[in-house]
Amino acid sequence: MMQQYLEIKAEYQDCILFFRLGDFYEMFFDDAKLASRELELTLTGKNCGQEERAPMCGVPFHSADTYIARLVEKGYKVAICEQVEDPAAAKGIVKREVIQIVTPGTVTSQTMLKENENNYLASVYLDKKGMSISYCDISTGELYTTEELSGLNFAQNMLNELAKIDAKEIMINEGAQSIIDCDEIKAVTGAFVFARNESYYAQKAAEDAIKAQFSQVSLTSLGLSGRDLCVLSLGALLSYLLETQKQNLSQLTQCRFYEIGKHMSLDKATLRNLEITETLYDKRVQGSLLGVLDKTATAMGCRKLKQWLREPLNNAAEINLRLDAVSELSEQPILENNLREALKQVYDFERLAGRIASGNANGKDMIALKSSVFVLPEIKDSLQYVDSALLQQLSAQIYDLEEIYTLIESAIREDAPFAIKEGGLIKEGYSKELDDIKFSIKDGKQWIANLENTERERTGIRTLKVGFNKVFGYYIDVTKANAALVPEDYIRKQTLVNNERYITPELKEMENLVLNAETKINQLEYELFTEIRNKIQAFIREIQQTSQAIAQLDVLCSFANVSNKLGYVKPIIDESFELQIEKGRHPVIEQMITDGMFVCNDTYLNNTDTSMLVITGPNMAGKSTYMRQTALIVLMAQAGCFVPCEYARIGVVDRIFTRIGASDNLAQGQSTFFVEMSELAYILSCSKERSLIILDEIGRGTSTYDGLSIAWAAVDYLCNEATHIRTLFATHYHELTALEEQIPGVCNLNVDVSEENGNIVFLHKIVRGSASRSYGIHVAKLAGVPSPLLENAQKKLEQLEAGSIEISPYTYVQTAAKEPAAVSVEEQISFFTPGPNPVVDRIRKLNLMEITPSQAIGILEELKEAIDD
Repeated sequence: MMQQYLEIKAEYQDCILFFRLGDFYEMFFDDAKLASRELELTLTGKNCGQEERAPMCGVPFHSADTYIARLVEKGYKVAICEQVEDPAAAKGIVKREVIQIVTPGTVTSQTMLKENENNYLASVYLDKKGMSISYCDISTGELYTTEELSGLNFAQNMLNELAKIDAKEIMINEGAQSIIDCDEIKAVTGAFVFARNESYYAQKAAEDAIKAQFSQVSLTSLGLSGRDLCVLSLGALLSYLLETQKQNLSQLTQCRFYEIGKHMSLDKATLRNLEITETLYDKRVQGSLLGVLDKTATAMGCRKLKQWLREPLNNAAEINLRLDAVSELSEQPILENNLREALKQVYDFERLAGRIASGNANGKDMIALKSSVFVLPEIKDSLQYVDSALLQQLSAQIYDLEEIYTLIESAIREDAPFAIKEGGLIKEGYSKELDDIKFSIKDGKQWIANLENTERERTGIRTLKVGFNKVFGYYIDVTKANAALVPEDYIRKQTLVNNERYITPELKEMENLVLNAETKINQLEYELFTEIRNKIQAFIREIQQTSQAIAQLDVLCSFANVSNKLGYVKPIIDESFELQIEKGRHPVIEQMITDGMFVCNDTYLNNTDTSMLVITGPNMAGKSTYMRQTALIVLMAQAGCFVPCEYARIGVVDRIFTRIGASDNLAQGQSTFFVEMSELAYILSCSKERSLIILDEIGRGTSTYDGLSIAWAAVDYLCNEATHIRTLFATHYHELTALEEQIPGVCNLNVDVSEENGNIVFLHKIVRGSASRSYGIHVAKLAGVPSPLLENAQKKLEQLEAGSIEISPYTYVQTAAKEPAAVSVEEQISFFTPGPNPVVDRIRKLNLMEITPSQAIGILEELKEAIDD
């Protein structure tokens, strides 16, 4: 047995080998040491003909999925080695083979998958010509491919696309590492990343794999003719899946090619900063945009919603198709409610189809499929008279699948178990042969059922029991206290501590009859079930198309439901460059406010005279909320959802960039400021005329002069005669507000603040103009900074503003009796302050206490003439 183990392990050295022995999966040697550490299992040993015992640990086969899931989540591959012949019929050692390799991107077990998340495997091919990504979820049958030829940022675009896909496992050609490191991909995606030999991406092998999978003699019919990079990544993906799954991939019925520019591009920073599918700090759905919008009734609807939020549309016509569908559903609440109630009865169609196609579906899955199919006619009836083009299209894509319903209804029992080899699956009346076998043992089972009462009366032993187990079969159990009453025809079968177990010739005869028949019944039911499953496999494409339509319908109903409840409005989407929002609200924060009302704000941007909004004001006043809500409203609208405002007109945005906050990346030796500048460089190099840019502070991580210079230059770069990219820029550099008069397209906004008796109230209202101060000390007070420090800071601020104290670069000595004596240095000059002015100098020299009113008027006239000159 150990020789057999070592031979199999030699073929799967990069995997942890789960080796089936009886009711356990065992691991040996280094696998055992690793698994015992990662799974907290007891490490034991086994004699294997060597001087030392082989390290060994194991897990029960019936709970193996739990342990495999834990290993896979840590990035390990697990090879499952099963007995592939009946031990009773085997001569010598039982034959064993690896039947599946489980990796992070190839999980199919229902217990290992998260129902509301896709589990994608991605294949990347990258060289100097360009890049291609193919990705797949084998649990649902979804398969996509795309490519981009060489450009300025194609490697960065690849990273953005991978971040959006959120694959659990990524394979890439070895040659790509000369362009990008696998560690960089892992840092961006968090996926398990590994490189494969270039031979794995050979053109001929890739083409053959694709043609074989889709039964085509040409790539033209698949839309892949001329897309050589797609062929390489897709062929490698299919080859890897065949290696790991060890079976036909019949759930992969089609491959969808898509252009990267078809959807709004959202990089990882934007997905994170806008908290689209999870919160920034605790990674929870509640508190994210998804948490507000997700009122879906099905697991596949939730997955589709995530996809739509990660991939908003860029085409105005397609966006309006979705918005029109949401509009009709929101205007017809009865229709929307009927659809939602029907959708609640639909199970996870996509993954049911995947399990059927891969031969893993059980009786429970069949009943779930039948229940789902049962409501499809009701859904189609509800959509019979809709006006929306998209709803009509979805209705046409929903098959009624009546044949599947009829087949399962006639064949599979409602109480069908999970196991498919232990009987209890097939209804009476479906198979005459099966019914005849069951009838033949009916009398025998009844005889055994009555045996306990019969023997109690015959022997007088009132505690006598008739039992059964898989090892000893049927038996008569008698306590040792009643041993003297046992009849002579009882044959002892087993002795326990307090009991004796017997059998009679008649019981043995009935046992043989019943057990042999039950073995035949179980085998026949398994064969019948397999036939039924194979018949349903012929409908996989129809099931998948129906599931896709149901998922989209579920999302549209969710959008309509949320829009009605929360007072969202239908936005106007066009190809202009205008972005106009009246009384906009943050979709998440307004739901979290319990002690007041969310303050609405307007936004207007275009690509001419108002392309750059420079927003000033104190911290905590609402600048970041305002900018984020603008980006989220745009994203929601282009995903096809109504938006939280009173009016919105949105000229299509192709990308949203965000630079919000900053943090060190110490592992790579990058400071906060370096990270900030890297993000700014990426935005400036990748942004285009239809982009929307959110900049929350630029240049604050370095000296005042450097930071202000960079911020000023960034404004000039994004807003000049040649370029007007729609941008919201929050800053504490008040000097930048002077740019409104110098650069066409710059517009100043600030957050209104009410100040009374030294206390301030943030009004959260965005108004025209610039803020006069930052109120940093007031924010520090709200944060709980000690009062003595605040009082001292207030004094210093007043002295600095009055010019009575200047910051010295030299050390000074502080004594108990005297204030510290600062050495005067030259006053810092603002970037936007002009040089010495004789008019200003004359005003400074005036002694106002010695000037009469008439003299003052004369001086003003002179100064006015000097200014006019």
